[in-house]
Amino acid sequence: MRRPRTISRLGTAFAVLASSLTALVTLPGGASAASPTLPSAETARSLYANNWTDTTGLWMASQLAQTDTSSQFGPRLAELHYSPNGAQASSAVNQIKDYTGFFRDETHGTKYDQVHNFGSASGYLDSGGVLRSDYGPYAGSATSVSIGRDYAFVPDQHFAVVTYRLTNPGTSAVDMNVLDSLHVNNTGAGSGRTVHATWDATRNAAVIDMSASGQYHLVLGSFGAPTSHQVGDDTVSSTGSATVAPWFAFDATGTLPGNDSVTATDVDAALTKRVTVPAGQTVTTSFYLAIADTAANSLAAADTARAQSGAYWNNATTTAYTNWLDAGKRVSFTDTGLSTAYDRALVAIKQTQNPALGTFPAATNPIAYGYKTWVRDSAVTAMALDAAGHHAEADKYFRWLAGIQYADGSFGTTYDNWTGQHVDFVEPEHDGIGIFLVGAYRHWQETGDNAFRDALWPQITKAANFVATHMAGNGLGPADASIWEETQEYNTFTQSLYIAGLWGAEAIAQSKGDTTDADAWSDTAASISTALQSSSLNSPAGLWNSPDAYYNRAVNLDNTGRVTVDASSDMLFVSGAVDPASSRAASHVAKIKATLTHDTYGIARYTGDGFYYNSPYSPAGNEALAAEPSWPQMSMYLALYAHYTGDQAGALQELTWYAGRTAVGYMPPGEAVSNVSQKPIVSTMVEPVTGAWYVLAALGYTGQADTRSYAPVSKAGAHAGLTVKAGTAGDWPQWAAVPYYASPVGTDAGTDAGTDIRNVAVANDDNNVYVRIDNASGTLPGYQATSKFSVNVYAGDYSGSTGTSTSTSALYGAPLSRPAAFMVGRTSDSATYNHFHVSGGSWVNDSAITSVIAPQWDPATGRIEVVIPRSALTSGAAADGSTVPITIALARQNPTTLAWTEADTVSLRYRLTGAGAPSIYGNVR
Repeated sequence: MRRPRTISRLGTAFAVLASSLTALVTLPGGASAASPTLPSAETARSLYANNWTDTTGLWMASQLAQTDTSSQFGPRLAELHYSPNGAQASSAVNQIKDYTGFFRDETHGTKYDQVHNFGSASGYLDSGGVLRSDYGPYAGSATSVSIGRDYAFVPDQHFAVVTYRLTNPGTSAVDMNVLDSLHVNNTGAGSGRTVHATWDATRNAAVIDMSASGQYHLVLGSFGAPTSHQVGDDTVSSTGSATVAPWFAFDATGTLPGNDSVTATDVDAALTKRVTVPAGQTVTTSFYLAIADTAANSLAAADTARAQSGAYWNNATTTAYTNWLDAGKRVSFTDTGLSTAYDRALVAIKQTQNPALGTFPAATNPIAYGYKTWVRDSAVTAMALDAAGHHAEADKYFRWLAGIQYADGSFGTTYDNWTGQHVDFVEPEHDGIGIFLVGAYRHWQETGDNAFRDALWPQITKAANFVATHMAGNGLGPADASIWEETQEYNTFTQSLYIAGLWGAEAIAQSKGDTTDADAWSDTAASISTALQSSSLNSPAGLWNSPDAYYNRAVNLDNTGRVTVDASSDMLFVSGAVDPASSRAASHVAKIKATLTHDTYGIARYTGDGFYYNSPYSPAGNEALAAEPSWPQMSMYLALYAHYTGDQAGALQELTWYAGRTAVGYMPPGEAVSNVSQKPIVSTMVEPVTGAWYVLAALGYTGQADTRSYAPVSKAGAHAGLTVKAGTAGDWPQWAAVPYYASPVGTDAGTDAGTDIRNVAVANDDNNVYVRIDNASGTLPGYQATSKFSVNVYAGDYSGSTGTSTSTSALYGAPLSRPAAFMVGRTSDSATYNHFHVSGGSWVNDSAITSVIAPQWDPATGRIEVVIPRSALTSGAAADGSTVPITIALARQNPTTLAWTEADTVSLRYRLTGAGAPSIYGNVR
């Protein structure tokens, strides 16, 4: 997704655990799994875990990627970050060098304390938020006792609980010796500042004071009495010294000298426990690590921890995460692997979010992208949390994002995940502007939080105005490096997000009564939409590749088409900038599938993509083993497209493919999956945004979310001479060239698909305005059938007169998004076509329209046509170029009460368009 700037990390070799097996039978309307879809055998190499308030730890395996050649460390807690006073410079400081477990089998005299010799260590977050780590063979041979080390960062507590799981597969008991060892990171060591560590016998804990370096206080303690303990100097290897580093003593004798105090620049603290593991049984033993800003607070955290057992805190963590998941939206697939993948994606996202800022790192593995947060990716991740019903987390991110906006309304590309400070990278990536607007709108829409809306209104205004004031001469929004960060261009991905974002800003503006800004942003969105629907053969080029019927990746800066087949352009349909049901969407997706499909349901980024294969920017060399690796994010776009077009079986296939390409424990993949090994790429795993797209696709499939945006009031205008015949016979082909505008389905006030508008199209010639309405059901009652409906079209005064009376309410009381002066309509039980005007605030039926055919409809298709004389919508002349609001409404009569209600409406700002003038888009039917 990006060009990385590689950083070095320490680690050693790896192997893999688990296996991959998919057994799925697809049935009409759903699926029945013979067995759950299992994840791949690849494991994440680094994972985040946090306490929901101010503390974050990073677990790491020995080797972060194939290019990680260090062999110093084994599986461990590698980093600990603390932000007791919110994000600041110290938040980026890793407080530890490592927190590691070492082992000895005293029964057989076997040492497992060169932990980098563990050939593999899988790591994953379970559905209860506990980070599970399982050790593999040691130096190529199986260990006598299977070893696991689990981490629970207990929510809202200032300690983590570490639990060792020791399972004896043999036939006789084994005496295992565990060293739980903490090596702190003294940032003042270079200037001679020291750390003071003491043993607190009452608490069975080592108390560590790093305040001399401006750092924090830690406590390493045991649940139950340890076998031995040591606070030591990491530079001392002599076992004859009282301050010997704990590992050397453990390696030599299996016991620690019991030193109770040390002051040094490089300090270790450790405890041992010897436990007997009976044959065929599992034994656990637990420790805790507390951190706080003062000595008193650290001891208080330690006392809270040791007041209960390790099992208690593990259960408390599981309960907290279970309650958190239950408080949001859940999914339930017959294939339980898909349901687990959904839960684990959300848990991984929750654990990855910086609890102080709300930001998300690009990937939990820092070897490629370090600790950078991408505005775009994090905004999508926050949107997924919102869609899943976890609004507090999304609120935190969007408020942070609003706070770092530039004065001109744009954003930087990346920021430091710990401090929130800008980190220079590939600039600009203005897709972040669009996704900020979409995300802020969605959050307000889903929560109804007007305080949030009002707090972010200045930033929303600036972001929308940035697009509006930086429009290019080709009609598109400002160029940027966009999602793939390769060159500056007018990228389809970014342009689609401009459209969706401007619609969101427009809706917020309307909610605040600001129609001036709303109309300006509507005009901007219409300009972009028109340019993207224009042929790439035009000069300047549009984004529609008319010879081959797909949307190009971009328009180049010289206004020629960049004809690359690029899956990121599917954002058009995911965002709603283009209607998924349109013919162009269908032909585009067919092109994407035919060109970029690998591994059955995997989708590559674009033709010839060498990232993760032979690109000099590949994070860890040739991880993909071939060009064009599949990017799960792109497959999730197609899952959503399939769902939106009624292909539930196709959507399920994409979701199932994703679940089978996750890492051990259903951890979300990184950016890509190898089409050769069918395993996720490790250098960018776990990527929160990839998990977020699976969450959105799963919610879409189950009918609980919709990623599409819709224009509140579309700018429209097209010239066409149309003929409407009785019963609409043979009329529909003539509408093919007229732009249409999609309306969200399911918004009908009475949940009747017959009066739920799917889309509308409007055109005019010199004499008339023509309206077409397609409903959601595809059927309508016949003339004078018992079930009655009406079609009404409201409009402003095309003369431009400001003295014409208007109303902000429709005939039956529904609010109009803009005031209307005239209305024309027909009910399904009447042949009369009526004209209305406003008098005294009420609608008055003043005449029957007889100069044109009355509105017609086709009961078999649910389509309606309306011809409106231009003279019926004006108090004077109605000249080409004039623009007024038009609201198209379907109303329904309650058969019991006989009361009429407006069931659904669509609003446009329609420009009377002269012959030869270009159309405003819209979608192409």
